[in-house]
Amino acid sequence: MNYKTEYKELLNVIIEDLRVCINYTPNRENDLLCFMEQYLKAEADKRPGLLKEIQKCIEGKIYKNPFHAYYHYSEKEIEKLSNILNDYIKNMHSETEKGMVLSNVIVNINEIHDRSYGQLIDGWRSERLIDFLVLVAKEVSFLFAFNTIQEQKRW
Repeated sequence: MNYKTEYKELLNVIIEDLRVCINYTPNRENDLLCFMEQYLKAEADKRPGLLKEIQKCIEGKIYKNPFHAYYHYSEKEIEKLSNILNDYIKNMHSETEKGMVLSNVIVNINEIHDRSYGQLIDGWRSERLIDFLVLVAKEVSFLFAFNTIQEQKRW
């Protein structure tokens, strides 16, 4: 089994999924639904502005990105996570204290995840991220990765 190929692919899948979620492509039907949901949940003082955006959307005029309100992370956080995970690969292959390397990575991911209001790592990404971390650990014969991750992660 080639762990390196597997975990490199997993890393790419995770990072690309994060990017897809913040790259907006206008779609009037989806955008209208999003605006309407926001309108229903909005405080009274926010509703007039949302009505204007709904009207623009209906009329085919240029309107704000309705999903922007849901973006709690940016390319900056994605790059930071990518760097953390790439450093993890290097450090697991070079450091002697594998448990400390893994713990530091989990702490760093927890911090980014918390700063993005829990939006960075969803359930699907969590599974892939755990698989990634465990595969790298297996390659260097660190057998306690899964338990360490489960004990320390907040995502």
